Amino acid sequence: MRRLPVLLACAACSTPPTKTAPTPDDADFDPGEEAVLVDYIDPVISTGGTGYNVGCGYPGATVPYGLAKPSPDTSMSNGAAFAAYHGGGYHADDTHIQGFSQLHLHGVGLTDYGLVSLMPVDGMTAAATTEDGYRVPFSHGDEHAEAGLYSVRLDDPGVTVTLSTDGYASLHRYAFDADVAAPTILVDLGHRMDGSEVLSAALTVDPETGGVAGWMHQDGAMAARDFTTWFDLELSAVPVAWGTWQEEGVLQSDALSASADRDVQGIDSVRVGVWLQFDTPEVTARVGVSLTDADGARTARTTDAPLDVEAAAADARTAWMDALSRVRVWGGTEKARTVFASALYHSLQLPTRLSDRDGRYRGFDDRAHDDPGHVYFSDFSLWDTYRTTHPLYTELWPADHRDMLRSWARMVEEGGAIPKWPLATWDPGFMVGSPGHIVVAEAVAKGLEDGGDFEADLLIDNAVDVALGRVVPPFAARPDPVQYGELGYWPSDDAGRLVAWQLEVALADHALATVIADRPGFSTDDAAELDRRAGFWQNVYNPETGWMQGRSIDGSFIPLASEDGWDDVYTEGNARQYVWMVPHDPEGLFAAMGGDTAAIERLVEFFDNALIDAEDDVRGVPERWYWHGNEIDLHAPWLPALAGRPDLTRTYVAWVLDRWYGTGPAGLAGNDDGGTLSAWAVWASIGVYPMAGTTRYVLGWPAFDQVEWEREDGSVLQITRTGDGLADGAEVTITIDDAPWTAPDLDHAVWSTASRIHFAAVPGPTD
Repeated sequence: MRRLPVLLACAACSTPPTKTAPTPDDADFDPGEEAVLVDYIDPVISTGGTGYNVGCGYPGATVPYGLAKPSPDTSMSNGAAFAAYHGGGYHADDTHIQGFSQLHLHGVGLTDYGLVSLMPVDGMTAAATTEDGYRVPFSHGDEHAEAGLYSVRLDDPGVTVTLSTDGYASLHRYAFDADVAAPTILVDLGHRMDGSEVLSAALTVDPETGGVAGWMHQDGAMAARDFTTWFDLELSAVPVAWGTWQEEGVLQSDALSASADRDVQGIDSVRVGVWLQFDTPEVTARVGVSLTDADGARTARTTDAPLDVEAAAADARTAWMDALSRVRVWGGTEKARTVFASALYHSLQLPTRLSDRDGRYRGFDDRAHDDPGHVYFSDFSLWDTYRTTHPLYTELWPADHRDMLRSWARMVEEGGAIPKWPLATWDPGFMVGSPGHIVVAEAVAKGLEDGGDFEADLLIDNAVDVALGRVVPPFAARPDPVQYGELGYWPSDDAGRLVAWQLEVALADHALATVIADRPGFSTDDAAELDRRAGFWQNVYNPETGWMQGRSIDGSFIPLASEDGWDDVYTEGNARQYVWMVPHDPEGLFAAMGGDTAAIERLVEFFDNALIDAEDDVRGVPERWYWHGNEIDLHAPWLPALAGRPDLTRTYVAWVLDRWYGTGPAGLAGNDDGGTLSAWAVWASIGVYPMAGTTRYVLGWPAFDQVEWEREDGSVLQITRTGDGLADGAEVTITIDDAPWTAPDLDHAVWSTASRIHFAAVPGPTD
């Protein structure tokens, strides 16, 4: 496992992984030893990669769902920080740091946030009013990253920067070398990521304490609506001098305030900031942040906790231990433990808890609201996360998931619809389909309401109205639902991506039809209509070619440009990948292909060619066959089991875990997209996989000798293995609560009540 050198002598940041002895990456641990998962979290995973394999993660400090996520924003020496590589503000190939900002997104392919940046310098100059003047080189050998804590040594100036957080406020410690003449900290409100612009900003300095408060209004590269971030900063020492700037290169010494807006001509982003100079070599800052208002930022900063980075890091570590305590593992390899623990960690980077410490939040109506006793969430990468992370939330963190869905109820009331990709205080509408409908319906079908109310009826009612065209929402709308219902498809003559849309909403309609069929207060006619539409995937399956294809208004199929190219009717994928996008009806798809044998032949071709391409080790380009770096067929490795070949599922899943999950910066196959790829690894590692939009789980082979999966009611499901289920010709049997289980899958009713699932393998016959 890649571990960055430890720079700090503190209990919170120097605890090594707990092992009885060093263990090679590919050697199994003694199954009698329980893994201390928090020790295997590696925040560096997902911070690198190339092209379409870039992870867009960040190494900075965070707690589960925290808003305040302090982390370095990096670039090349000339300031280049290409947006597609810097969704988290950081890329492992970069050579320079140009600020430590407070808000970050995990694993998304565009930039947003990266706001309220701090930076240490040795004295203030006019040049340091922009990143070009204060950007400095750094070395990965001088970094340390673990759950809840990040640090880096900067030689210019000589300073060690240490970051932690409680989720509402960031803590920064700047320990300057003795020979630094004028220890100084900048707060730059003009700092932003590639593709984003700061439209206006303002700050005020408290002359008694040196504390700084202010706000910045940003047009992010992802956000569909501008939003404001407020901050409130306190210091462990009173500065001996300060000044502000509100124009590049123009300093105002001892000025107590500064502001600017885009009325200034000839600039692409306002430049507003303050510098604070100290006569002590060590300064700690706490930065409260809020998307609600100035009071929210002040309450975020105000806490009984000491202004102590080590104490905050210890608390953050405890928060991570609590979050990961719902699942426990024994055995496995060093790599398996690192991948698993880091995957759980990354699954909790998004969504973001937007409600303040006092419970208030800014809604989609751009007003402040209060929802006592509940947390308000935003930043959901839903086109991705509905497939793996939301099923994980339902199982491991159900209380949090109920608050997430309750947040969507507020978005319905304050904005008009269940979101599709909510970011900050609005929905930019990225990607296709109705993923929120899938999440709501699946959560209801799996009994999430049993543990508490999340206003499911309000959500389902809105979803059904949108699906059937009775409501046209201001965001997350579908293409013409009436035409779709009449034709059974969307004509692709004049619009793109409609086959992708059709396959996505077929799944959503299946999920909705399932939950309203016998739900009091809902129409059986609506359920029947949605069920009919769930089968519309068949209307774009061309039996003559065997591919999902667009259709013209006259009903004819539109020829594909290429089987392995990104045809216009798809979204980020090709015909080979989209043909499997029917997770709610794989048996129907197999039948359309000519039966199980024909489907297996196509799956073998799909994966064998992916294995061949992988041998070339060409990273950064879209895969032509199975592509784990994108979400379209994350379920595809599990399909062979449903067509009678569970051995192939075990083989393909193991290959994906081995090939596409690693322990370095390039340890993911692509954008993690809010933890989607990470959550896939969690499911694959326990040998069970949820088919999105259904209550179905497909069985594979666990990566650990024993897993304990704790439910909300305190009961525990134990998953165990004996033998080697991945050996050639191995014969695998499964028992559930000591009774033989011959099906390749199981329903949530079994999953949620079973006490033990045991996988046993014996060597197959030899020649």
